[in-house]
Amino acid sequence: MFGFNITWILASAISIILIFVCRNVSKIYDYWLIRGVPYAKPVWGFGNLSFIMRKSAWEFFDDLRRKHPLDYVGIYLGWQPALVVQSPELARRILVKDFKNFQDRYLYSNSSDPLGSLNLFTVKNPIWSEMRHHVAPSFTTAKLRTITELMNLNATELVQKIQRDYIDKKQPVNLKELFTMYTSDTVGYTVFGLRVSVLSGSDSPLWVITSHIVRWTFWRGLEFTMIFFMPVIAKIFKFKFFSGPATEYVKQLFWNVVKERENSKTTEHKDLVQLLLKMKETMKLPAEAGSQLADDLMLAQAAVFILGSVETSSGTLSSCLHELAHHPEEQEKLYKEVSDALTRSGKEVLEYDDLMELEYLSACLYETMRKHPAVPYLDRICAKAYDLEGVRIEEGVPVLVNVVALHHDPRYHPNPELWDPSRPTAASENDNLGYTFLPFGEGPRFCIGKRYGMMQMRAALAQLIHKYRVEPGPVPYIVQPDPYSVLLAPKNGGCVKFVRRHKAN
Repeated sequence: MFGFNITWILASAISIILIFVCRNVSKIYDYWLIRGVPYAKPVWGFGNLSFIMRKSAWEFFDDLRRKHPLDYVGIYLGWQPALVVQSPELARRILVKDFKNFQDRYLYSNSSDPLGSLNLFTVKNPIWSEMRHHVAPSFTTAKLRTITELMNLNATELVQKIQRDYIDKKQPVNLKELFTMYTSDTVGYTVFGLRVSVLSGSDSPLWVITSHIVRWTFWRGLEFTMIFFMPVIAKIFKFKFFSGPATEYVKQLFWNVVKERENSKTTEHKDLVQLLLKMKETMKLPAEAGSQLADDLMLAQAAVFILGSVETSSGTLSSCLHELAHHPEEQEKLYKEVSDALTRSGKEVLEYDDLMELEYLSACLYETMRKHPAVPYLDRICAKAYDLEGVRIEEGVPVLVNVVALHHDPRYHPNPELWDPSRPTAASENDNLGYTFLPFGEGPRFCIGKRYGMMQMRAALAQLIHKYRVEPGPVPYIVQPDPYSVLLAPKNGGCVKFVRRHKAN
């Protein structure tokens, strides 16, 4: 009898708790309805995140703009209401005009994960402002000229690997992996001053790091998805921006390089490590901060630069080659531009100024980033109550700029599903086409590595197209995105067929 009473009491308590939770969650899902804001219908418990691990974030934002072609639409990130803006003017207000009210990102950032929380992408103010001031000089024109020489060396090795592995040995092509190798070799010099070449088959500490950072397994994808979309869950389970092995590899390599420089007493290096060491001496941190914070800040910038420069550029190059393979006329036009430039220069490869003059090559990359933006959305969090087009955004509510929607709006980009480099494109990396072209973000928190990333892609694409003709591989034109990646990446890596150009011999 006593046992029965205990069971009845427990069952009643659980029922009451469930009823309480259900009623309160249901109230949460009335948030946008009460405020008269159009919204995407949520799934109980998941909000609008029921797609995770089944579809990519890119596909979610693409579906959202198709089903709700509005200036803004409410969604639910689990139980958290969020506002998605899809018009150039609202994007301008969030990213630039009213930036002071939207300075920080929504994603999970916690001191228990220093490399994940202290990098320039995630760190919050006031440390963000101090960091940006010190890191921005790493991408001057003078430094890019020097780095372009190494990019060209790596691009030559990229071309040689294609001949050796994909033509001679007829190995299956994985574009994403191929370009991750290329960008990994380049970032080795840019960050650590190390000349490495995984493309040539040599051992590379950078390849060990990047292969851990950008390996999108189910669990790694779930971890990243929670960090970006459900930071409360990420905090409970202590998810990390960088995996444990990747963190240890970065630390070990960074401090080994620093130790070697201290022993050699040389300061002539012009890589990111040297810039960070100088930053440590001059940056102004909170009075209560110890030396560990300064060390963690250095490591975090090195780690995020590796991730940012490798993942976005490799994905864009993969998409660009896929489009060129399916657009032979545009490919031949690009080939002619590169060939003519080489003839004029009298050089074997095109240098910084030559590459900057390749307007059609830049147009091919810009059009690829328009149609296939690597980052599908830009996240911000409202610092204090704010009125946007009659909508009251409360403090703490995330605001997401739907980059996919802006890039695919037929009002600004006619026939947006067509890849067409001849359409009006950006005049430079700084041209956002009236906030309808945001592959690098915009405002104070734009991607400071955009010039570096563009030059990295220019160098690879110029040499590759001059040496090879690319033809469609055994995959459909519409490539399925990787559902485990927060950024846009082709499922199974992407594939084309490389054919040697006789004129390049």
